[in-house]
Amino acid sequence: MSAAASSLEGRVAIVTGGAAGLGKAISEGLARRGARVVIADRDTAGAERLQHSIGASGGKALALGVDVLDAGALQRMVDRAVDHFGPVDCLVNNAGMLGPVRSLLETTDADVDRVLGLNIRAVFACTRVVASHMMKRRCGSIVTIASVAGKDGPKDLSIYAASKAAVIGFTKSWAKELVEHGIRVNCVSPALIEATGMQGEMPDWFTRDSVARIPMGRVARAEEVANVIAFLLSDDASFVTGACYDVSGGRASY
Repeated sequence: MSAAASSLEGRVAIVTGGAAGLGKAISEGLARRGARVVIADRDTAGAERLQHSIGASGGKALALGVDVLDAGALQRMVDRAVDHFGPVDCLVNNAGMLGPVRSLLETTDADVDRVLGLNIRAVFACTRVVASHMMKRRCGSIVTIASVAGKDGPKDLSIYAASKAAVIGFTKSWAKELVEHGIRVNCVSPALIEATGMQGEMPDWFTRDSVARIPMGRVARAEEVANVIAFLLSDDASFVTGACYDVSGGRASY
């Protein structure tokens, strides 16, 4: 791995949804900085491929098949991480979904339950398990993926926007609750990111509109978002907690 960045040297980091798309870029970026990365993903085979790729580059990674909607699986994830690498220092809540792009009147209760279940409830469950572990050592850093959609509420994307507004809100609450235990909690709010599964779920008109509202005139690269996450997890951000960092090309700055 590159020796240029080592601010996470020896840290143990769990990345949910860490096998593909943005999660893959996060896992690779943390490994390049010396972290021992737990790639937690429902796609066990994809996680294993990434584990081998990181290992071949000189990094350390552990692939785990994990459904973040299963509370028991989350505890087993932490136990396996500790057994393999030692105490967990960092958590990236990356697993999530876009859900349907449709109007309020077309939205069903099942749609709401599905998106909020993964984007909110599962993040609560995962953070609760990992934070309980971190509290015993009085140190840790947690970053959750929000979205500019949680700030500006795009048309026909109300469930996803609501879920990401919730991420911003609970990040601020958890930061205040956990600071006395030595744990920092932050989130990032990207604009549209290239080459991710989420982009593939969007109708063409929605993608074009999303790009049109980015002042830089392009989508984000996954590694650009991953770089900000690595900063927030590191000691370089030791006085940063309760923050929502935009990675939006200027689309949102509040």
